[in-house]
Amino acid sequence: MRCISSSLSGELRLRAVVTSRNPADNKPVMLTRTVPLLSMALLLMMINGGQSVQAKHLYKYTDADGVVHVTDQKPDTDQAVDVRRIKAENRNSFTITNERSDGRSRQIIQNLLYGPIEVQIRVLEAENLLSEPPLPQSFVLPRGFRGEKVIYRPRDPGKNMTVRVNATAIPGEPNVVHDPGIRYLPPFPADQSFVVSQGFNGTRTHDSLEARYAIDIPMPVGTPIRAARDGVVMEVNEDFFGAGTDLSRYGARANSIRVWHADGTMSVYAHLAPERVFVEPGEVILRGEKIAESGNTGFSTGPHLHFAVQRNIGMRLESIPFVFMTRQGKTVRPETGTRLRGVKLPE
Repeated sequence: MRCISSSLSGELRLRAVVTSRNPADNKPVMLTRTVPLLSMALLLMMINGGQSVQAKHLYKYTDADGVVHVTDQKPDTDQAVDVRRIKAENRNSFTITNERSDGRSRQIIQNLLYGPIEVQIRVLEAENLLSEPPLPQSFVLPRGFRGEKVIYRPRDPGKNMTVRVNATAIPGEPNVVHDPGIRYLPPFPADQSFVVSQGFNGTRTHDSLEARYAIDIPMPVGTPIRAARDGVVMEVNEDFFGAGTDLSRYGARANSIRVWHADGTMSVYAHLAPERVFVEPGEVILRGEKIAESGNTGFSTGPHLHFAVQRNIGMRLESIPFVFMTRQGKTVRPETGTRLRGVKLPE
């Protein structure tokens, strides 16, 4: 079975000085509205990054008393329930806000991911503006960080200042070194085996820096997905439905899990089944743990798992080569056509 998949770069590009919404996960978004930053007034600026348009279920039913209920929580009732899919609010990976004090605008950045991110802030257009530190500037934000990173003030205090900024966020701390001794567990049950349909240096859809060493493994929808390595769940997307080869429509709509590892690298499991992810952001997972079920969501021609190990190399994601362990205790490089067999871990 031939499968294609998106690169899942995780890169977010936003231009805004007002609240923004990203219509697709892991894809660039450009918002170009310019708003004056008044020297005598506070302007709230919030940039929501790493967002994904989610699909949720809406439940509607009539109880025994004839009262109609509409809820996004599955009801505990014997009455007939009408279930419909709806778009839910986007999730954010970071926010940026301005707070005014002492005649200056302080830019506060908050990292909402369960792992580090790198944020770059650039001025696209400005009048009567001074920034401390001078921009462009990149900042590494550890998990849970919220604090001041940039201060804006007018060059001439008697005049307004105007600014249009670009904020770019990349998951992970830059330039970490992958542990060369790591052997990844094949990410499926020990009693199953599958053939890699697109291995390292794949030319069909894995020709970008962030996907060069990604692999595709065709498997039936609903196949249990196991953690290939210990780590912390950094982010989860599980509410996308549907698949196709229209890149503009499906390129950013693959359900996925991103896991942050001890050496700072991250693994990505993608094209998962809708609402079949069994871990939460911030959760510590162990190698071999069931974390999801495979699916066929996003830019795809058939059911498969897209798996990659990535690192941030300085405002860019780079996929890196890795090896799986075999049942005989050896290692195997997942090239196209390689048959991977599940491995039983010691009790």
